[in-house]
Amino acid sequence: MAGVPVRGQFVVPLTGGSYPSGPDEIVLGAKTLHESGAHIGSTVRVEVTDGAGRSRTGTFRVVGTAVLPPDFNNQGLGTGAIVSMSALTGDACGGGTDVRCVVSEVVARNGSFLVRVAPGMQGEDTLTALGREYPSSVNLPQPPVDLVNFGEAVNFPLIFGLIVVLFGVGTLLHLLLSSVRLRRQETGLLRTLGLVRHQVAASVAWQTSTVAVIGIALGVPLGIAGGRVVWDAFADNLGVAADTVVTGWVVLAIAAGSLVVANVLAVVPALVAARARPASLLRSE
Repeated sequence: MAGVPVRGQFVVPLTGGSYPSGPDEIVLGAKTLHESGAHIGSTVRVEVTDGAGRSRTGTFRVVGTAVLPPDFNNQGLGTGAIVSMSALTGDACGGGTDVRCVVSEVVARNGSFLVRVAPGMQGEDTLTALGREYPSSVNLPQPPVDLVNFGEAVNFPLIFGLIVVLFGVGTLLHLLLSSVRLRRQETGLLRTLGLVRHQVAASVAWQTSTVAVIGIALGVPLGIAGGRVVWDAFADNLGVAADTVVTGWVVLAIAAGSLVVANVLAVVPALVAARARPASLLRSE
């Protein structure tokens, strides 16, 4: 791919380095960068075919990595390369600088315009207007196939999340039942000293809330950190930007929901502890 921004920056997002500006600079997708054994600052040899079908080889310096558009090729978001328009002119036109050669030889046959629109209704109206003006040429944004396949065919994040939730619920329930059984004599002594049933049940609820709060205090930051490490590795392998977004209200909602679920699980152990008779609780086993 070669291009020049009409307004603002180049539309293709960078994941590192800078955009190509000179005729000997190139930006590679993450997969292409790894497969070629290159890195930002190294040089690579690129073979291209000009308009006459002649093969030409050029040496370029890698200045960055970028996410290639989903419809650029069928090899994935991290496969491909981007050069400046001056580099395309030099290769496609045999070293010439005539822009008309580029338009006739390359852009007229394979060229396209990448457009970034404002979010919201204004952007939607812009895309609709472009669709009416160029009905056979406009490609509306589509989810990248790599990410769609990962989310729909495997849905690994949802499956992994459900497994973690089930393990957490089972562990907490086992902890509560074991605690009630192991502290039978302590509960019996408290009942003998005057605690009534609802106070015994409340002690189980407080124990549950304490465990849940400690788990939330440790789990939230560790989960965010661990999720970022996993996503960085996944994004790097896929060739996309590894930007991490943490939505505060979602984290708070999950934390509050975990506390509520923990206390719901404590209902049965609390009732068991509250209904037991002091004499049976104090009887040595």
